[in-house]
Amino acid sequence: MIKTKRTSWLARFCLIAVAACMALPAQAALEVDITQSSDQAIPIAIAPFKANGQRLPVDISDIASRDLASTGLFRTFDRANMTESPATPEDVNYQSWAAQGVDNLVIGSAARNAAGGYRITFYLVDVARQQAVTSFQINAGGNQLRDAGHTIANLIYERFVGKKGYFLSNIAYVTVTGNTANNRTFRLVVADYDGSQPSTIYSSKDPVMSPAWSPSGDRIAYVAFDVYKGTSSVRIQNLSSGQARTISAGHGVNGAPAWSPNGQEIAFAKSADGDTDLFVYNLATGQTRQLTRSGAIDTEPSWSPNGREIVFTSDRGGQPQLYRMNAEGGGIQRLTYDGSSNQRADFAPDGKSITYVQKSGNGFRIAVMDLETNNVRIVSDGPQDDSPAFAPNGQAVLYARQSGRNALSLVSLDGNAKSTLSQAGEVREPAWGPLGY
Repeated sequence: MIKTKRTSWLARFCLIAVAACMALPAQAALEVDITQSSDQAIPIAIAPFKANGQRLPVDISDIASRDLASTGLFRTFDRANMTESPATPEDVNYQSWAAQGVDNLVIGSAARNAAGGYRITFYLVDVARQQAVTSFQINAGGNQLRDAGHTIANLIYERFVGKKGYFLSNIAYVTVTGNTANNRTFRLVVADYDGSQPSTIYSSKDPVMSPAWSPSGDRIAYVAFDVYKGTSSVRIQNLSSGQARTISAGHGVNGAPAWSPNGQEIAFAKSADGDTDLFVYNLATGQTRQLTRSGAIDTEPSWSPNGREIVFTSDRGGQPQLYRMNAEGGGIQRLTYDGSSNQRADFAPDGKSITYVQKSGNGFRIAVMDLETNNVRIVSDGPQDDSPAFAPNGQAVLYARQSGRNALSLVSLDGNAKSTLSQAGEVREPAWGPLGY
């Protein structure tokens, strides 16, 4: 009976992945909806950029504006209310912008460069002081204008927030097409951080789950199932070549892969001798070593950024809770006590906090714990929130919201700024890649 109970909570996430659902094809881009902004959001207007008086083939200023607005930390000015699109500070009618309540203004232009792309010049203007605070110049190929828009947002974000922006990063997630077992297709999708430019990297009639980015961003580890054979496998796929490598496979549990910070090892869960324990696979040697031997279910490892510690989920205390150990498997300590259970931890990039799923009377919600003080903040509303992942700059958390219309949600660390990435169907199991620059 005890083993049945332990298996039931571990199976919860597997059941989420294999449940029948309707979804659009993976090529459908996610749509960003800003659901809540911070009370102290920074007001800013980004005027349209032009090239020789003409509109650019890609609206880079609109991309930058959407990027900043999606964080909830910026309140962007509606383009429909803009009366001018100046290219230089000398062209700005400061009285007009001030009358519309604009404090910060971004203006710029693009010119063809010798390489056949564009040289983009833009300014951040302080309207009250009637002068440019700073200026930037970037070069972009003709097919890199979308990235140029993200770069502009990154530079503005860093200027105001003091942290690198994440707008050139990528996310991975899982979608499902079809509503019956016979026509269901699972897809592992990689897209820009905002869900644009999606690309399917793996497709199967059987479930796929738990994507995890390598630190270099060139590979993704994930879990694939073969329902007919009753097996599961942990795989690593190269995003450039598409080649996949299986590091663990067989009946029972093979799951929850997590990369070491140096990209040389992968921690994962595997059932051995009837128990589920944590193992580490060395990519250079192909050798696997066992970390835990508790007789309980140990799963969902997450490496600390310095590579010295691993936080994981275990029911060794009766219910799923988070524990911390050194990277060799020793010095195990319990971390979480609030709520009836806590699981699926992810370390912040600075190693000072973790995000995870907490079950309480309000269902499953996303929590953030400060590892120095053990203070815990609940940053999502529930009741079925899952799979939290820190932004690569540590300033936001991406998670799957699995109640009502399934979607991905983005929330600031204080819970005050929120946005949703959704499509007509379900999207789940998000993983956030490195910064991208």
